[in-house]
Amino acid sequence: MTTAIGNIDIQQEERKDAAPRASDSSAFLTVTDLEVHLPTGPRKEIRAVHSVSLEVHRGERVGIVGESGSGKSVTGRAIAGLLPTNPRVRVAGSIRFDGREMVGAPARAWDEIRSRSVGMIFQDPLTFLNPVMKVGAQVREAVDPASRSGRDASGDPEAIRFLQLAGLADAAELARRFPHELSGGQRQRVLIAIAIAKQPDLILADEPTTALDATVQRKVLRTLDETVAKLGTSLILISHDLAVVASMTDTIYVMYAGRVVESGPTRRVLESPQHLYTQALLRSVRSLTDEGVDLWSIPPEMRREIDELVQSGATS
Repeated sequence: MTTAIGNIDIQQEERKDAAPRASDSSAFLTVTDLEVHLPTGPRKEIRAVHSVSLEVHRGERVGIVGESGSGKSVTGRAIAGLLPTNPRVRVAGSIRFDGREMVGAPARAWDEIRSRSVGMIFQDPLTFLNPVMKVGAQVREAVDPASRSGRDASGDPEAIRFLQLAGLADAAELARRFPHELSGGQRQRVLIAIAIAKQPDLILADEPTTALDATVQRKVLRTLDETVAKLGTSLILISHDLAVVASMTDTIYVMYAGRVVESGPTRRVLESPQHLYTQALLRSVRSLTDEGVDLWSIPPEMRREIDELVQSGATS
């Protein structure tokens, strides 16, 4: 079924095996006044994230959207504890998993969170998959990090089960291959399998299908959608694609210049945006009916007005 919000055509398909989207009343993840400063030169730095606050409840799907450079990926990496280990990278504010404060926590505590509570899916699978390790063994390692024994674990039944759950029908065969022997869509599904193998409380997906063509993208997103629903896992989906976020999330956070400028239920925010930047972002989305219409970008005078609104903290 296809529905539309403004110029956004949303492909929504019936999920036969998926549980209904729901969240309980307790926030599993709470981010409060998050600040991230990154070095840009020998004596220069930029505040990439400024006063960002958000919540993720159990079973909830949260989208973070914004233009390139808005701070959405830096926010995601801060939440996962994956910012560069550089003394000049400064993080302030609060990141709490089940009430456990992680800002300033030692690397060992972050390793524990990532191994138990957070699964991650990133844009380029080849960057995060071990090129000299068969994919089945990499999934098996995610199931049980203590299982590293030097033996070939690529045919492990548990690893194959998670590869099948991630949408790979020929999982037993693909498990015995190296990452470079798989297609882009197959590698992305391997990342999904690794992310869900630890059965985390939260999956953080940062632009998980940007490098894929439209047909493969749709299949991978459907796999992610159905898998998250089956497991009842929370999801943070970071994307510049408003159609993807609209079809897969319950709550949306719109970021601009390192700040959250608008947030709320996804459909309400996209159908009735209050902040000038959200309105501008939606105007930038093109439709198949826009033949002969020039691409729209935020004009300089509106950009200045948005900057003033952001600096003042106004929401509309």
